[in-house]
Amino acid sequence: MAQNESDYEFYVGPATHLEGASLAIDGTARIDGKIVGKVAVKHLIVGPGGIVQGDISGETAKIEGIVEDSLQLSGKLTVCASGKIRGNIKYGSIETMEGAKLVGEISTDWDSGDTSTPQVSDRLEAFTASLAEPEPDSGLV
Repeated sequence: MAQNESDYEFYVGPATHLEGASLAIDGTARIDGKIVGKVAVKHLIVGPGGIVQGDISGETAKIEGIVEDSLQLSGKLTVCASGKIRGNIKYGSIETMEGAKLVGEISTDWDSGDTSTPQVSDRLEAFTASLAEPEPDSGLV
């Protein structure tokens, strides 16, 4: 563990198992043990041996362990090489390392922060339309 337990507003050690929990944490929570329940937290860190099962919501998360059920974040989701997420995953932005595992319904708010029309789509449509149109007569014999 890079930091010590006092650096977190909430810490679950490797030998701890909480079941039926409903937690609201205004700050950072690090989970190296197991939590089954509902967790609302500003920033979540699930350590390499950590397991969180249930409804999780917050701003950001760094996943090195296992998360199951639902994860809803307004900000950045970071999934490390050892991280595994299964379930309904919603995020603001995402970073995944090679080896990370994500299974389930994965989505983001497509339109947030970007009101411009995608340029690639316009070029693709123009290109496909040009292929479908017959070439104009050049007038040469």
